[in-house]
Amino acid sequence: MTGAISWQCLERGYTRKMATGLSLVIKRLETIFGPLSKFSNYISALFLCIMPLPVFLDVLARFMFKGAVPGAIEIEGFMLLIIVFLGLAFTQVHEGHIRIEFLVSRLPKWARNVTDSFAYLISTLFFFLMSSQLVLKGFQKIQDHEISYDLEIPTSIFWFIAGAGALLLALVVLVDFLKVLQRSVESDKRLWLVPALAASLFLLFAPMLGLAPSGLSGAATGVLGMCLLFILLFLGMPIGFGMAFTGFLGMIVIYKGVKPSLAMLAIGPYSTGASYMLTVVPLFILMGELAYHSGISKDLFDTASKWLGRLRGGLAMSSVAGCAGFAAVCGDSLATAVTMGTLAVPEMKNKNYDMSLATGCLAAGGTLGILIPPSVGFIFYAIVTEESIGKLFIAGLVPGLLLAGMFIVSIFLIAKLRPDAAPRGEPTSFKEKIASLKGVVGMLALFVLILGGILAGIFSPVEGGAIGAVGAFVYALLRKRVTWKMIVLASEDTLSITCKLLLILIGVGILGYFLAATRLPFSLAEFITGLHVNRYIIFTGVVILFMVLGCLLNVIPMILLVLPTIFPSITALGFDPIWFGVVTVITMEMGQITPPIGVNVFAIASVAKDVPMQDIFRGIVPFLICMMICVVLLTVFPQIALYLPSVLFQ
Repeated sequence: MTGAISWQCLERGYTRKMATGLSLVIKRLETIFGPLSKFSNYISALFLCIMPLPVFLDVLARFMFKGAVPGAIEIEGFMLLIIVFLGLAFTQVHEGHIRIEFLVSRLPKWARNVTDSFAYLISTLFFFLMSSQLVLKGFQKIQDHEISYDLEIPTSIFWFIAGAGALLLALVVLVDFLKVLQRSVESDKRLWLVPALAASLFLLFAPMLGLAPSGLSGAATGVLGMCLLFILLFLGMPIGFGMAFTGFLGMIVIYKGVKPSLAMLAIGPYSTGASYMLTVVPLFILMGELAYHSGISKDLFDTASKWLGRLRGGLAMSSVAGCAGFAAVCGDSLATAVTMGTLAVPEMKNKNYDMSLATGCLAAGGTLGILIPPSVGFIFYAIVTEESIGKLFIAGLVPGLLLAGMFIVSIFLIAKLRPDAAPRGEPTSFKEKIASLKGVVGMLALFVLILGGILAGIFSPVEGGAIGAVGAFVYALLRKRVTWKMIVLASEDTLSITCKLLLILIGVGILGYFLAATRLPFSLAEFITGLHVNRYIIFTGVVILFMVLGCLLNVIPMILLVLPTIFPSITALGFDPIWFGVVTVITMEMGQITPPIGVNVFAIASVAKDVPMQDIFRGIVPFLICMMICVVLLTVFPQIALYLPSVLFQ
């Protein structure tokens, strides 16, 4: 008995010492890597702020002097690489990269610590490996005397920058791993760490040592890889980490060796990070953030409420109209829902609106953010499927306005049936209505300029993003709303969103090499087309899948996660890829407001804290029905989405 007690005391003492030691190491590392990641993020933000200028000046030079800015395309690609790789570490420190928390958030603390330790150890070792390959590639470029085509800059510089960014991310994730390790050591369930850490090491090194399954067909290997990916994601590994890691392991299995995988581990991230075409992502996001922080959302809501507020349910209608207007410059559903919710919820509460209707219409109105162009969701769909961004923008216009109109009609009918739920507002004179338009004319002109320019072929989508970002800044300047705080907030938010999404795109790129080698997407397409069932049955299954995933994830990560695998099947079934892009966005957005998890619902709940969750879900039902009707209409009458692109892109 005495021996058992003394052993327990000895164990507690050792555990306490180990936890204290880990705490000291963590503090020391945080004092080094915290400021370092912050400094690299400042550099990233600086390049983000100047990113629109080379493209904007290039467009200006083309029209005014029939000239061009030398090396503008190269400059943009190199700036994107700097922005992404130098911002990855701070994004992990500040908010963490995008992950699926549906399962792990429901685990007890000790179990979550175990799953996090598993994910973080793999991620740390993986990014150390990626960093080493990027740096080695940089030295190879020095030996080859490689320079860029236009500006003749040594490309090795940018390989080293990418390697440094990946290394800093690895070190930051290492600190996260040590924090989880410390919490686990202090827990009475610490022994669970042993199998978790052993599993992570085995998973990483077993394929390298030739212990992976052999003799499988390419498609079977692809299926196993996708199963592994979803296990990793549901265990809480960030989506970009999981996709990249799965692609890396899969390549080792397919090619029965490490060399091709290591080469891809350098080439894949670099080619994604330095892609001129992907600069469209931060440029349009920056435009939306500048518009948001300049107060355009308030202008839109004020204008809409002046014109519609006198009607019964007018404030709710104004909220939807404001969401539609804000969608034209924002391109994100969550941001649209939260922004308009912050303005409209207090107003509707003061006017004694039924809060179920008020919050429901705002959560649904937020879904317009990624449907009405210019939409970041359509940009990522185009990147994955290699379809025309301009066609997708135009294809989303009529369905977006149709859906907004259906939401407004629903509010009108609810107000007719339940007058107490949506009282009338105060009357507004015609003079006040006209005066209110000055707040939105500038942004409306910018919207027309961007879409019109892309449609007319005057400039590309990337150039449209740069013009939009500069235009949003000029608009804020003319409205006397430019402050240092506004610039900092807009650049910080843009940088955070860009780094999260581009890391997933890096993962998509690496996973794409693996899927291409297995030919899984094409095998799946052959299997589905060989089933000899009505294609609309399969389409219905895809819609249900998108709705379920929409409950768990934002639309853009969903597009990047699912689309590379299923898109060949959709085209093989004869569905129009532009039409399917519109349907994809709507059905995924339906998931964003579908009980019991809908992401937009939680976003609105964060604004309307005193409204019970069940009331918000109850208020969403009419709008969810509208979205279902819209999908049915698009399926029966695909020309709703395809007519304008067919006319304007002949």
